[in-house]
Amino acid sequence: MLKRVTEDDGFSLDIRYATDNNLLGRPIYARPVALLVPEAHGKLCDAAARARALGLTMKVFDAFRPIEVQWIFWEAVEDKSFVGDPRHGGTHPRGIAVDLTLVDAATSAELDMGTGFDAFTDLAGHGAIDGLSAEAVRNRALLLGIMTAAGWVHIDAEWWHYNLPNTGDYRPLAAADVPDGPM
Repeated sequence: MLKRVTEDDGFSLDIRYATDNNLLGRPIYARPVALLVPEAHGKLCDAAARARALGLTMKVFDAFRPIEVQWIFWEAVEDKSFVGDPRHGGTHPRGIAVDLTLVDAATSAELDMGTGFDAFTDLAGHGAIDGLSAEAVRNRALLLGIMTAAGWVHIDAEWWHYNLPNTGDYRPLAAADVPDGPM
């Protein structure tokens, strides 16, 4: 049911929750894998093709997140506007969400987005402009345009998060649903 996002698909992967470089400061996943339901995988590949046409690539930080991990984040994060309530399933546990950024294909440098991934501040919001450089505002708008043209929607609080619009069509999945064993 879940399909792996790979470098062969034209993505770079920096699966933060398999490292200690994340909001909890410790690995949450046992292995660095990015998974999506087939519809989301196809739309992400479409977005990547749009980015390539502009001399850009995409770096993926997270995709499918088992519901058990969603509970870990829910309990750890104080500001609940930055994490989906696992009682409602969320989008990551449905395999229909991705956290990502844009990378300059020529230099392999991430584009300036004004904040890092998982920066749980008002500056991380799509609508933020005060306190951000013009370049960061442009880069966020570019990512937003690429992703929405490929059929994704965003949440206001996080420039890096996109999900499919039809969340009710997918059920939350657990670690046991992961191909090749739990993450």
